[in-house]
Amino acid sequence: MVLQTIWGWQPALYLFLGGMGAGAFVMAAVLYLLDQKRHAKIVCISMWASAICLGVGLLLLLSELIQPARGLMMWQSFSHFTSWMTYGAWGAFAAIAVFGVSAVLATAKVGKKCVQDEKQAKRFVLVRKVLALVGIALGVFVAVYTGMLLMMAPGVPLWNTPLLPCLFAVSGIDTGVALVEIVAVLLAKKDPLAPRARVLMEGIVVGLVAMELVVLGAFLLSMAGGEGSVVAATAAQSVELLTSGILAPYFWGLVVVCGLVLPLVVAIVGLVPRKQHANTPMAVGAAGAIVGGCALRFLMLAAGLHANVVAETVINMIG
Repeated sequence: MVLQTIWGWQPALYLFLGGMGAGAFVMAAVLYLLDQKRHAKIVCISMWASAICLGVGLLLLLSELIQPARGLMMWQSFSHFTSWMTYGAWGAFAAIAVFGVSAVLATAKVGKKCVQDEKQAKRFVLVRKVLALVGIALGVFVAVYTGMLLMMAPGVPLWNTPLLPCLFAVSGIDTGVALVEIVAVLLAKKDPLAPRARVLMEGIVVGLVAMELVVLGAFLLSMAGGEGSVVAATAAQSVELLTSGILAPYFWGLVVVCGLVLPLVVAIVGLVPRKQHANTPMAVGAAGAIVGGCALRFLMLAAGLHANVVAETVINMIG
């Protein structure tokens, strides 16, 4: 059996927070690009949330290093552009910078100070649009990188497939959209979500969940069908842990039902034309997506390491 035992619970939270933060910025940026006058509060809070999620996630990842402080000196620690670790570190750093600046500019007080006349207003909007487009590209990169980080790790057959970065990228953007939905629900009285924006977000959720189901199914089938080598057999054992072993209740209950089926049903119902949509179903679907996305990361680590990371995480966090 091929095992990798150096991973703790902090990287799992980074994989979740990093992907969700990246996805939240992508959704917030899309809302801003569609309409620069509406949803200012939703966009602002969502961009702050995206920067904080990614920042906290990276700090958790750095805490796993033998010398965390050295990891902050990126010009020394990540100066050789020959690995995904280096590209990912600089990509995440650039994403935090763009997310943070975008969040600051989205703040109402800053906007008022920067805009004194019509000419400055046009420049201000142009800068925010450019940052939004760059941030979308960086957000997609970060979402993909969370899966690349595992795929490039040696000794874990379950993770050694390009389908894993695809799965984490789709899941990350999906949980990010869910985070923006929760922000929209919380700000419903101060900044009501326009019908067009609501339909767009529900449609995106349907597309992302459908895509995630396809990628997840392809991932499980490809890993479960391995024969003829110790590596392939180990990957198959990992899939068995997920689908019918000790991790199966968490996988089917939290990832599939809570994280995929529930948001999909809520989104489809939300697309049905009606005069007024209640915010509670959207919040429930979004919460389910976030819970499922977080569980997916922990379970992928648990199945890959052939360990009950769920129990170990609880013990480590309370003890």
